[in-house]
Amino acid sequence: MHRLNRVLSGVLVAVAVGACSDALNVTNTNNPDRVRVYARATDIEALISGAYNSVHNGTFGTDGLAPSARTMSWENASNLANWGLGPRSAIPRSLIDNTRGNPYQGENQADFNATSRASRSAADGLNRMIRGGVTLGSAAQDARAKAFGWFVLGVGMGYLAMDYDSGTIISPYDELGVIPDLVGYAEVNVGALAALDSALTWTATSTAATAAGGTNGFPLPNTWINGYAPTAADFIKLVRSYRAYFRANVARTPADRAAVAWATVAADAALGITTDIMVTIGSGWSMTGNQWWLYAQWHQLHQLIGGMADSTGVYPAWLASANKTQFLIVTADRRFPQGTTRAAQITNSPAVPVGTIPAVRPYFRNRSTADPDAAPWSSYYDWYRMMFWRNASNTGPYPVFVKAQNDLLRAEALIRTGQIPAAAALIDISRVAAGLPALAGVITTATDVVPGGAGCVPHVPQAPTYLTTACGTIMEAMKWEYRMETMFVSYVSQWYSGRGWGDLPEGTAVHWPVPYNEMDTRRHPFYNLGGVGSLGGSVGKGNYGY
Repeated sequence: MHRLNRVLSGVLVAVAVGACSDALNVTNTNNPDRVRVYARATDIEALISGAYNSVHNGTFGTDGLAPSARTMSWENASNLANWGLGPRSAIPRSLIDNTRGNPYQGENQADFNATSRASRSAADGLNRMIRGGVTLGSAAQDARAKAFGWFVLGVGMGYLAMDYDSGTIISPYDELGVIPDLVGYAEVNVGALAALDSALTWTATSTAATAAGGTNGFPLPNTWINGYAPTAADFIKLVRSYRAYFRANVARTPADRAAVAWATVAADAALGITTDIMVTIGSGWSMTGNQWWLYAQWHQLHQLIGGMADSTGVYPAWLASANKTQFLIVTADRRFPQGTTRAAQITNSPAVPVGTIPAVRPYFRNRSTADPDAAPWSSYYDWYRMMFWRNASNTGPYPVFVKAQNDLLRAEALIRTGQIPAAAALIDISRVAAGLPALAGVITTATDVVPGGAGCVPHVPQAPTYLTTACGTIMEAMKWEYRMETMFVSYVSQWYSGRGWGDLPEGTAVHWPVPYNEMDTRRHPFYNLGGVGSLGGSVGKGNYGY
């Protein structure tokens, strides 16, 4: 029977060869190639315009590495095993298990796959326009699509470089179907920044074409970044903010972060976003985190971080205690519920915070329900800044890149370049709005401490024992604002910055390994990263003694 099939196959091949002058030129319509699939202008524009959705859903919209990266960086506390929340935040820190069948293999690969696929989609669309010569209809429309394609390519590779120790540089100039080799994260970051440079160039080209009478240029259609339709000027600001963000946050160690080109970061951030970037969630645009709102065990403010707002002296006692229990945080910071008793703070924790982003207050509630057992890191406080969004069935505009994040990154750049008064003014934007005393006019050097006396924010654990506290410097004031303002409205930014600031506990993984699935496909050995004394783990005690 098998022999007969082979004979018949040979006959069919012979007939096919006899019927065609060149059998190799016969198009197999059951196995289409990407060049033919991406031949129509409408398909190419759809490919490019839909690529940011893949980046968003693969970072903000997936329970991949983000949940455990947040607990690893003190952004929140949980002892649950789900997504590695408790296991990966336990001290001493453990490694990122990347062996076959590991309990978090799905989470380990989710972000890698999503950012890589989004980058590939953007590059394929650009390829057909650049190498294939396909036009979408006008010079302005072509340039707009190229600007957006390069932007998504840059964002996709930028996140890949910040998350994993290795990745791929995807180029639209390569033949479709080329599988690039893995390279180190620093090289991927260079590729991401170059792509963002190209996005700026093509935005200017689209603007010029529109000014000359072209059609279908900027603003972007509001479906490309759902609910957000930036003009060319606004899109340039967004690209510059991402460029500053990726340049600074690719650093894995304090030495790496100190070596960042901070003057360049400051210049980009100064021309960056001036409003919060909101993405409308729903209709194919997702936002993970349903468990944030379950609170008990799933999420709470980390007491090591929250305690830095304490004005009563309880925080240093907690640091020195062998049996760490929850304590009341009494603070002038209005992002916390006000009151000197728990009953008062519960009363001052409205069902929904008052105001709209960014003026909503408070960010945290003192819960009225039973407290979870998540010692030693548990607190009375739940983050609920976006409760109004949660109550709208998790739909509607959600901030994904807030102005404060850009302002505070710029402030860090100014601190690192010795421009202390200018940095203080930027930090004060969110600090004073929260009810804390201004730094401007008080802080003039990098070693001056924040005003407020016993009520200063932040109080910071002090070396060598880390059992006492003192008012923080301008750097710590910047870090406090960054933590408060980016919590759960940014994709793991506190893990990125924490490793560069040197705040993470010893052995915390500073990046994820390339998932074993990808390594198997490439026929390379897979590996683990992180853990005390191991490759990929932060070295030495962090700035807060762990």
